[in-house]
Amino acid sequence: MTFEKSSGSPHHFLSQLAGGWTGTSKLWLEPDKLADESPVVGTIQLILDGRFALYLYQGSILGEVQHGLFTFGYNTTLDRYETSWVDSFHNNTAIMFCTGSARDNGFFVLGSYPDPNGGPDWGWRTEVELVDKDHLVITAYNISPEFGEAKATEATLTRVKK
Repeated sequence: MTFEKSSGSPHHFLSQLAGGWTGTSKLWLEPDKLADESPVVGTIQLILDGRFALYLYQGSILGEVQHGLFTFGYNTTLDRYETSWVDSFHNNTAIMFCTGSARDNGFFVLGSYPDPNGGPDWGWRTEVELVDKDHLVITAYNISPEFGEAKATEATLTRVKK
């Protein structure tokens, strides 16, 4: 199988994300109520000949160091973005899988996770936006079965210059 890496293709978009990033991460545990803001650093590397991008990052939540790994790619067979996400805070020992579509300067994906209290699953929407070649914003939203969508995390990142 081949994939398109020409300008404007989803895999070309992924290639534009490669590099070191630093910035600020924000966390909301309740709708519209900022719980924490802290520095975040990370690296996005292309893997498997540019088929996928791997974002490894580190930040903190309420003073405790947190790590995460966000893999994203574009499935040419199903014509959609696909991601997997694990971290040391939100997901416990689960891997969250998400799928979605392109949008201006990026893409969005939707997934879900089980309610730890045994209720219905919650939704999770992530937006990845390359504002310009040196500024990236990754925003995620909880989607409550009862109350709808609310911002959960936002990483505002600037490319690290070599």
